[in-house]
Amino acid sequence: MDDEIEELKQQTSQGDRLDEASDEQSRHALKTAILEELERIEEGEEQKVISVWDGPMAALVRALENHPDQLEELGHSLQDELGVDEGDVDRSEVIRLALRLGLRTASPEVVEATREAVSDQATKNL
Repeated sequence: MDDEIEELKQQTSQGDRLDEASDEQSRHALKTAILEELERIEEGEEQKVISVWDGPMAALVRALENHPDQLEELGHSLQDELGVDEGDVDRSEVIRLALRLGLRTASPEVVEATREAVSDQATKNL
C-alpha cells in the first residue's frame, strides 16, 4: 500500500512540474510578445493609445470629468489600491489605473509578465 501511495505522489509531482513548465513557457511567450510590442511603440510603428468601445464607461468617464472632485477621489482610491504615490489625477490616469487594477486582480501573472518586459526593455536600452 505504501508503494502505491508513493507512486501516486511521484505521478502527481511530475504532473505538477510539467504544468509549471508549461505555465512558464506560456508566460515567457507573452513577455516576449509584450517586449516586441514595446519596441514597436518605441520605434513609432504603433501608438501608445488604446481605445475601448463601451458606452456606459464612456458616459461615466465624461460625467467624472464634469465632477472633478469625484474624479480625483476615484483616482486617489485607485492609486491607494495599487500602492502608487498619490499625484495629479485626470481622465487618462483614472482609466490607466482602473485597467491596471483590473488586470492585477484578474491575472497577476499577466501584470508580472508586463513588468518583466518593461524592465527588460529599459535595461536593453542602457
